[in-house]
Amino acid sequence: MAKEITGVAGAEIKLAVVKAPGGHKIELLEYLVPLAGKRHVNLLPCDVGHVHVALIVDDLEDVLERIAKFGWKAAGEPQTIKSGPNAGKRVVYVRDPDGTTIEFMQPPVKPVDSC
Repeated sequence: MAKEITGVAGAEIKLAVVKAPGGHKIELLEYLVPLAGKRHVNLLPCDVGHVHVALIVDDLEDVLERIAKFGWKAAGEPQTIKSGPNAGKRVVYVRDPDGTTIEFMQPPVKPVDSC
């Protein structure tokens, strides 16, 4: 059945599903077979074929520390966006050992009102 969905003959896939609020989900796939021809491609975000997802996190530094233990590396330093619809958010792209890119975004910390 995997071949009919993916177009990859003989595909065997390990699947994990991450559920998010609002009924959204992200499917993470690992192809176990075929292994022949499997290669690491180092696409840059500006290259045709590059895709990424952005995830909102509460504590960007904590996430970076935790994922580093599994070989994930930040593409650069976290930056605070200065303008536009994401102004105030701290963001960074990270890459897993296979080259998959995920963007993590931390919303600005809201000041606590004092009465």
